[in-house]
Amino acid sequence: MKKTVKGYILGFLSAVILVGGVAYAANTTTLYDVMNSGIKIVVDGQKLNPTDANGEPVEPMIYNGTTYLPVRAVANAFGKAVYWDGPNYTVYLGDMDGALEYPTVELEDMVSVDDQPVLTDELTDNYGNRYSRAVTNKNIGHTLEYLLNMKYSKLKGVIYVPEGEDNTREAYLTVEADGNTIYTSPTVTKVSKPIPFDIDVTGYNDVKIIFNGVIMCLGDAGFYQ
Repeated sequence: MKKTVKGYILGFLSAVILVGGVAYAANTTTLYDVMNSGIKIVVDGQKLNPTDANGEPVEPMIYNGTTYLPVRAVANAFGKAVYWDGPNYTVYLGDMDGALEYPTVELEDMVSVDDQPVLTDELTDNYGNRYSRAVTNKNIGHTLEYLLNMKYSKLKGVIYVPEGEDNTREAYLTVEADGNTIYTSPTVTKVSKPIPFDIDVTGYNDVKIIFNGVIMCLGDAGFYQ
């Protein structure tokens, strides 16, 4: 039984997201016809009545000879937390310690109500570390302001100086939330090591990221639910 259930869970994670009676491929728009055939799930001798995040019943399905189980219901049956990170097509099972591998939304994809993020292709810092995406500032005092509507819990990323930077000025980053300063970075110079930041923004609506200087980039930065 354990081997079978494990195989089904892995198959579900790699292949489809179950929504009602239709299977949607996670990164395509292809639709598949599936069968709801009254499959029962029994865990340690107890029947499991699978439900979605809203408590609505969800049926297992059969597609192309393979049975797929709703991952949330099965995870709950084994006492595992489950989180669906939609923007990154990632399912997290079990204890995450509050840490997600990818931002729910990246800074460069958000719309600021003040200045707009400046995308940069300077993705390597002055210590040889490489970042997949980054934003920077265009002037001293450049401010990114976001209305979060209390949807996020973390603002995370790395402050770094791009490779080859020769500006001799000092700089630092300030983050304000609902009018209060909640983070001030160490001072950054052209020889500074990258500085990871992990800022609690739980319950805040208005968050401002203020560049106090002109030599900083924010690598792989974004908001996490």
